[in-house]
Amino acid sequence: MKDRKLPAPRNAPPPPSLILVHNSSLLLVAIAIGLLAGGLLGTQPSVNGYLGRHVGHPLQAALISFSTGTAALLALCMVNGNFPPSFTHPLSSLPWWSWTGGFIGVILVTSSLIFVPRVGSLPWFAAVMTGQTVAALFLDHYGMLGNPRSPASPIRILGTTLLVAGVLVIVYAKNHEKADPSNQISPSVSKRNSPEHPIEK
Repeated sequence: MKDRKLPAPRNAPPPPSLILVHNSSLLLVAIAIGLLAGGLLGTQPSVNGYLGRHVGHPLQAALISFSTGTAALLALCMVNGNFPPSFTHPLSSLPWWSWTGGFIGVILVTSSLIFVPRVGSLPWFAAVMTGQTVAALFLDHYGMLGNPRSPASPIRILGTTLLVAGVLVIVYAKNHEKADPSNQISPSVSKRNSPEHPIEK
């Protein structure tokens, strides 16, 4: 008599091949959304910098920027029925650094308002992205700020080093452009293209 295969239990985990396909699809979706979000994030310093040139002080532009973000989040929370905020743990049990996210955002947005109009978007954003990667490398390696511990492998260190090298190359290119007279814009053209003197059509 031939052996019959027993039916798989109802709660049996999916086969590894199905898990791999699911994880691969999720990874592709995450990369696509990450690229889109990264592209939008790359425009933020320029948008804030332009706003900063049209208000009395960079702090005023930062306040406007955070106000619009707060209004958008408030609307989303109210539409989804997630307002007011609720906590799963007592407030006293949360570490002090869990409340500093907004403060860190103020530093990032305000500094971009000050420096992007002066140095350009590419050097600034490359430096910010490198700083984020270096910080993430240390946070993962030591398991700090609630991150799961993930030792810094040689490949991760190499990738971070390449990012730092990329920033140095961008800075060198920026200095080279300043030193090359052919890349300089004449004062009359700069004045004519300024917000106070729009380009005539």
